[in-house]
Amino acid sequence: MVMYLHDSNNGGQADIVLAGLSRLATDRRYSLLCGMFTMKRVVLLKTIWCIALLQISNQCLRAEDDIRELKLRDWQPRSMLVTKQTVVETPRFPVIDIHNHLGGGRQFLTNERVERYLTEMNEAGIRTVVNLDGGWGDNLKETIEVLDKSHPGRFATFALINFEGIDDPDWSQRESKRLEEGFQQGARGLKIDKRLGLRYRDKTGQLVAVDDPRLDPIWAVCGKHKRPVVIHVSDPAAFFTPLDKSNERWHELNDHPNWLFFGDQFPKRQEILDQLHRVIARHPQTTFINTHFGNNAEDLASVGANLDKYPNMFVDFDARISELGRQPYTARKFFLKYQDRILFGTDTTPRRDAFRIYYRFLETDDEYFDASASHHPQGFWMIYGLYLPDEVLEKIYHKNAEKLLSVAGFTPPPPKVENDTATKNQIVVRATEDFVVTGQPDKKVWDKTDWVSLPRRKADGLTYNSRIKLLYSPTGLYVLFDGTDAKLTVTNLADFDNLWEEDVFEIFLWTDESQPIYFEYEISPLGAELPIIVPNLNGKFLGWRPWHYEGSRKIQKATSIIGGNKQAGALATGWAAEIFIPYKLLEPLQNVPPKMGTKWRANFYRVDYDDKKTTHWSWVPTGPSFHDYKNFGTLVFE
Repeated sequence: MVMYLHDSNNGGQADIVLAGLSRLATDRRYSLLCGMFTMKRVVLLKTIWCIALLQISNQCLRAEDDIRELKLRDWQPRSMLVTKQTVVETPRFPVIDIHNHLGGGRQFLTNERVERYLTEMNEAGIRTVVNLDGGWGDNLKETIEVLDKSHPGRFATFALINFEGIDDPDWSQRESKRLEEGFQQGARGLKIDKRLGLRYRDKTGQLVAVDDPRLDPIWAVCGKHKRPVVIHVSDPAAFFTPLDKSNERWHELNDHPNWLFFGDQFPKRQEILDQLHRVIARHPQTTFINTHFGNNAEDLASVGANLDKYPNMFVDFDARISELGRQPYTARKFFLKYQDRILFGTDTTPRRDAFRIYYRFLETDDEYFDASASHHPQGFWMIYGLYLPDEVLEKIYHKNAEKLLSVAGFTPPPPKVENDTATKNQIVVRATEDFVVTGQPDKKVWDKTDWVSLPRRKADGLTYNSRIKLLYSPTGLYVLFDGTDAKLTVTNLADFDNLWEEDVFEIFLWTDESQPIYFEYEISPLGAELPIIVPNLNGKFLGWRPWHYEGSRKIQKATSIIGGNKQAGALATGWAAEIFIPYKLLEPLQNVPPKMGTKWRANFYRVDYDDKKTTHWSWVPTGPSFHDYKNFGTLVFE
């Protein structure tokens, strides 16, 4: 870098060439150089010097931010590929999830937790979930009572065995007897986890092999009682290789270092798989459901060869669609060929967004999409849909599981009874994920709930129809209004005007009956709004605008006009309003946000002023005033 100084005070030019200024930053001779000039010149030099130091600092920062120095753990590529995106909210057929972990025992499986499971299952179209966490003894008995018996057909609990004391001479007999008792209590099968062959050791320190003869009586009991064994052995192939630059699950294993099974202290992966297949061969009367797609989803040819060899072997694909979806041609052929031997499973606590990734993988031909929501991020790749035909989907979704569970006494659940959202004075509010508010009433997300009519308050009013729908998410309440109309009687175009004096839709939310304070929201056909918090003491009320009404507190809203233009006085056939009320805005109130089972009092109104005639609608009849909050209806959050 070269800089020039021009000194005009002595009538001439004093051109000073400062070469290599960045190197002068550490050169003591700089102080001598400064002394050679007048004070003004030194000041100027110091100014340039500060600029140079700033440039040097910026160069250091740029070096730290150099993209060539990006660490692998920070690499988060965003695909530029533009492909079809299909949302499959519910499957084409009812689903039995053969592989899930819901926990065990009455203390863990509280009413609230179980209801949360059921809500997620209902929203995602899951008919039955197999819980592999039943345990044994009293824990198993409690789990069956809380899940299977309390919710017939919705849950099927599997037992576990206790590997402690495996060196005891009577261990095999003791555990076989306890397992039989578990089957008599109602356990639908047995679950074996991957610690067998990897972690469990006897008193000599030797690993207990999957084909250890002490387990033969256990497998025999399952065959005798026609109970399937869901068995997980080994893990993905990358988990048994060095954690180096070649490991394709580098991110995952760095987050979970205890999942790495490479080293002399662990057996070879193929050795564990061979042990399992020897057990399957030795017990042809026992059905084995090999988890994670035969515990070998990276090698479908090998899995297929074992299915051909062992007719008592089945596979589920829980937590492995990330492997299957990156080989869609091979995987699709496999699913078509072995359609009678594959079971649906997730290995993910019931969560609607997780289930829906599985549906998308099985039902669509979508390309290159992220599967991490189905379980957790696995590998550096995206997946592709298999686009399976209906006859294959139906087997995989439930028919294959029904065959295995029916011999274990499985009874299909009763037909689903929809919530009666038209029940007088009560609306069941269903859960949803957050979505974009557009003001269009025909979005698919609204199909999951029913319309609720708003009756006219007096019979002599205008005969327009008025109706609403409600949904709630983790962040707020969604309300959809739809009504017929003939003319938009609107002149107020500004927010916080007296909107109730013209065409308007109104929402009242009284979240806590112990407090005489509620929230009111009004919206006009043109989108003007009025949100207020109302304290109401013995019928005397005063509303005010909510404080900090911006950012995450601001309501999202949109309106649409049907059969006309969106302008004051326009003729139309109707209008709709879609509103999202964030819980952040309702923080001055109590009992917010709602949880499963929460109840709020509420009412919904409409006012229309066509033909010089004022007509009122309300969901629940109240007194002369809309503010008769003690007679509001009830919202029950599902």
